Amino acid sequence: MLNLVSVSRKVEKNEPFSIKNSGLTIIVMIALLACMLSTGISTYFRKIVYRVFQQGALAMLAYQTKDYEKLASNTFILKYTKEDEELASIVLTLAEEYLQEAEKILGLKHASRQIPLVFYRDEESLKRSFGWTGDKSAVGVYWAGSIRLVSPYGWNSRSPQNSAEAREIFAREGPLAHELTHLLVDKVTGGNYPRWLTEGLAQDVEERITGFTLDEPSADRKAKAYSFKKLDKEFDEQPDQYLAYWQSFHAVRQLLARGGKERMGALLRALGKGQEFHRAFAETYGVEFADFAREVFGLASW
Repeated sequence: MLNLVSVSRKVEKNEPFSIKNSGLTIIVMIALLACMLSTGISTYFRKIVYRVFQQGALAMLAYQTKDYEKLASNTFILKYTKEDEELASIVLTLAEEYLQEAEKILGLKHASRQIPLVFYRDEESLKRSFGWTGDKSAVGVYWAGSIRLVSPYGWNSRSPQNSAEAREIFAREGPLAHELTHLLVDKVTGGNYPRWLTEGLAQDVEERITGFTLDEPSADRKAKAYSFKKLDKEFDEQPDQYLAYWQSFHAVRQLLARGGKERMGALLRALGKGQEFHRAFAETYGVEFADFAREVFGLASW
């Protein structure tokens, strides 16, 4: 399973991901990539195809943001609008801090070219960059090697009064730590991971860095736990998104309790070598994934 997009926990309503008005090239690349990956091509070639796809997506993003302001550090290239100029250096500094913390928590290291960050003034601008329509809503998205964020001035829930308050809100409630985790997982695995795993890890890192965490659902709600197959290929289509995110978080916490970041890192590196998830899981944790799913959630169908 190859993953290309991870939407922040701030998603309120979800619909199947789609790219519209993005040009024929990117659509053809997606179709070609999906076809090739489904035919069992070699790990080496799959990585090449994946890298080529990411470069195409990044080139399109660069074109879309060609008129944005730019600020760079050793690790990041931040694109932003003039309206958010006062926040640019703050976001860049916070990104450096959070990346170092996320790397330490996960025991992983980002070791590639500069990471593109785009800071949109409002949610509508972010949605237009993907061609999203309808009520899909997010303030942070990891997509094919880039992180796209919405300025706290553009959040629908609140509007800060000044730059100091904006920084505080963004540091405490923003999706940056969450999306950086998606990026690290993607880099290590080459996109070869189940969706629930990256969502659970992103929430774990987010809690450790910012303190944000989801409350445990009621017993009745937990009794309706989704199969992990649905939390991989159909994550965004599940009607109870809160449960989907919490279930992913709880599963990851159970895995970390069994082997810490060392085993989790071993699992991610095995996936990066092209191993199928269930095989990599069994070799890393010494138990079949189906047995783990039944033990943790009582799932008869995983």
